[in-house]
Amino acid sequence: MHVRLLLGLACCASACQSAPPPRRSLPLPPASSVIERLRPEPAPSVPVLGAAPVSQGSALELDILLGSVETHFPLVLAALEEFEIARGRVLAARGGFDTRLGAQGKLGVEGYYENQRGDFTLEQPLEDFGVTVSSGYRIGRGDFASYDDGARTDEAGEFRLGVLVPVLQGFSIDPRRVALWQARIGEEQAEPIVTGKRLEATRKAAQTYWKWVASGRKRAVAQRQLELARGRQQQVRILVEEGQIAAINLIDNQRLIVEREASLVRAERDLQEAAILLSLYWRSEAGEPQVPADALLPGAFPPARDPAATLIPGDVALALDQRPELRALALERTQLELDLQLSENQLLPALELGMFASQDIGAQSGVKDDRSPFELQALFKFSVPVQLSRARGKILELEAKLAKLARENAYAKDVVRSEVQDAASALVQAYRRLGLARQNAELALQLEDAERVVLDEGQSDLFRVNLREQQTAAALASEVDSQREYFTALADYRAVLGLAYDEVVPTGP
Repeated sequence: MHVRLLLGLACCASACQSAPPPRRSLPLPPASSVIERLRPEPAPSVPVLGAAPVSQGSALELDILLGSVETHFPLVLAALEEFEIARGRVLAARGGFDTRLGAQGKLGVEGYYENQRGDFTLEQPLEDFGVTVSSGYRIGRGDFASYDDGARTDEAGEFRLGVLVPVLQGFSIDPRRVALWQARIGEEQAEPIVTGKRLEATRKAAQTYWKWVASGRKRAVAQRQLELARGRQQQVRILVEEGQIAAINLIDNQRLIVEREASLVRAERDLQEAAILLSLYWRSEAGEPQVPADALLPGAFPPARDPAATLIPGDVALALDQRPELRALALERTQLELDLQLSENQLLPALELGMFASQDIGAQSGVKDDRSPFELQALFKFSVPVQLSRARGKILELEAKLAKLARENAYAKDVVRSEVQDAASALVQAYRRLGLARQNAELALQLEDAERVVLDEGQSDLFRVNLREQQTAAALASEVDSQREYFTALADYRAVLGLAYDEVVPTGP
């Protein structure tokens, strides 16, 4: 009967499940409509500004670059190690519930009382309600003093089994369970850390990519300017030889050629700088940086979309749900709440109830047969600090930390709202500036063509033609800057929404 009572208590304790720590479910990926709004359109197949044609599919596209960032960028790969770090912490926290095996022995080699003792224990803390189950075996043989007779056992030793249950303090929560729950939350905290690194890397990669594309387009503008001056040199030479214009015009046009060659060298350097910087993000399968060749330059920027078709309704709410820093703050709050629950539990008295059974086996070892009967003992332990200063002080500290975190979280949400609004505004204004820059470039080209016609009719001069060409070059460069600004604003808008690359475009090769 006593054995059944003891086993029933142990089974009951192990069957009960303690309440798991509160978990915050991670948000679902955005809808496909969000993806389509932010997906870059393909660039026109016809190159502009006199650039060399690029074969279909040979250009380095943005989705290919971002796919390389996702799979090979060192800082993204380093961030992924956060998951392994978190798993290691969970495993370490599980150590609080490891089975503990203990043993001790004592041999009375010489003396009035010569005896031999051995004691082996096996203890298993459970995650359920702080229960600890223990078992053991001990043996004591030889001569024992009357005051030490409790160490004696029957010939085959004594087996024992026990259960210890905290009733008040440590029943619903204790330091070991809190350490394990917080480590599990740490696994969830790894996700926003990794997402933040991915967002940062893909955002910078996109900015660098558009700088590279813009540098290629500006080089095309410089090449156009140089080709115009070189193509006009023979015409000016003929006019000088025929006496229609002064010889100084030939020298002036030669000066223009040299000046525009210097501008082209500057544009080449800017393109090389952008390509070298882009190699930090575009990597080979082995993870080595690759400097993109000129042949990989896109022939043009992709078509710019109207912000009305790009901006996402409810983008602020989406950002508040997606941004990794807000998720990190929510998980940090959960950990602090667990610490607070533990400290509040520490205010309760420490009351433990236990039941221990033992049974000697084997032949009788002493004069009296006082070891053979089955023994069952119930016990309790009670203790409580009078002042409770430690628990109360910890509660004050944690409540202040929670209040501080609440203010930081409110401010972080304000920052997210302002960043989304600013990114949306930047995208709208960049689109408007792009339209004006494109119109300005078209007008400049028309004026340049008209000035050249007037020159052929003898109503203009080389100075005015050069001035028109400079205006055209400035207008074309301004259009390139506006295109870069627009697509950079698009990348920034996606980033402030908290959308990682694989939630926007499919993984490239």
